[in-house]
Amino acid sequence: MKSSFSKIILSITCAGALSGCITHTETVVQDVDRTKVEFENDAAARIFYEALSKMPDPRNRAESTTEVNVPVVFEHKRHVVTGPNAAFNKAAAECDTNKDGKITESEAKIFSEHVSQRAEK
Repeated sequence: MKSSFSKIILSITCAGALSGCITHTETVVQDVDRTKVEFENDAAARIFYEALSKMPDPRNRAESTTEVNVPVVFEHKRHVVTGPNAAFNKAAAECDTNKDGKITESEAKIFSEHVSQRAEK
């Protein structure tokens, strides 16, 4: 009787000590292809990229987190964020007002002014 009780206690102790928790955490950057854009000249490109660098982090940036848990045994977390090309594409679309795929110096200046105004708010 005492021997079987000892075996049960030993088995429970071993099971508790040898059982582990499987944890998996993953962050995925989900990016889109960058829009092909031409610039009228070097000044237009410089003005556009300077304005783009001053833009605040997009508020509508898509992020999602998925968690699956089985207590003590298994935990899985997956975090998905949008990449930087989405912000570039949005800025290029906003800057290219006539939608011809070519950003002129005047379009870049107007875009830069709008970015500056947004940053002041």
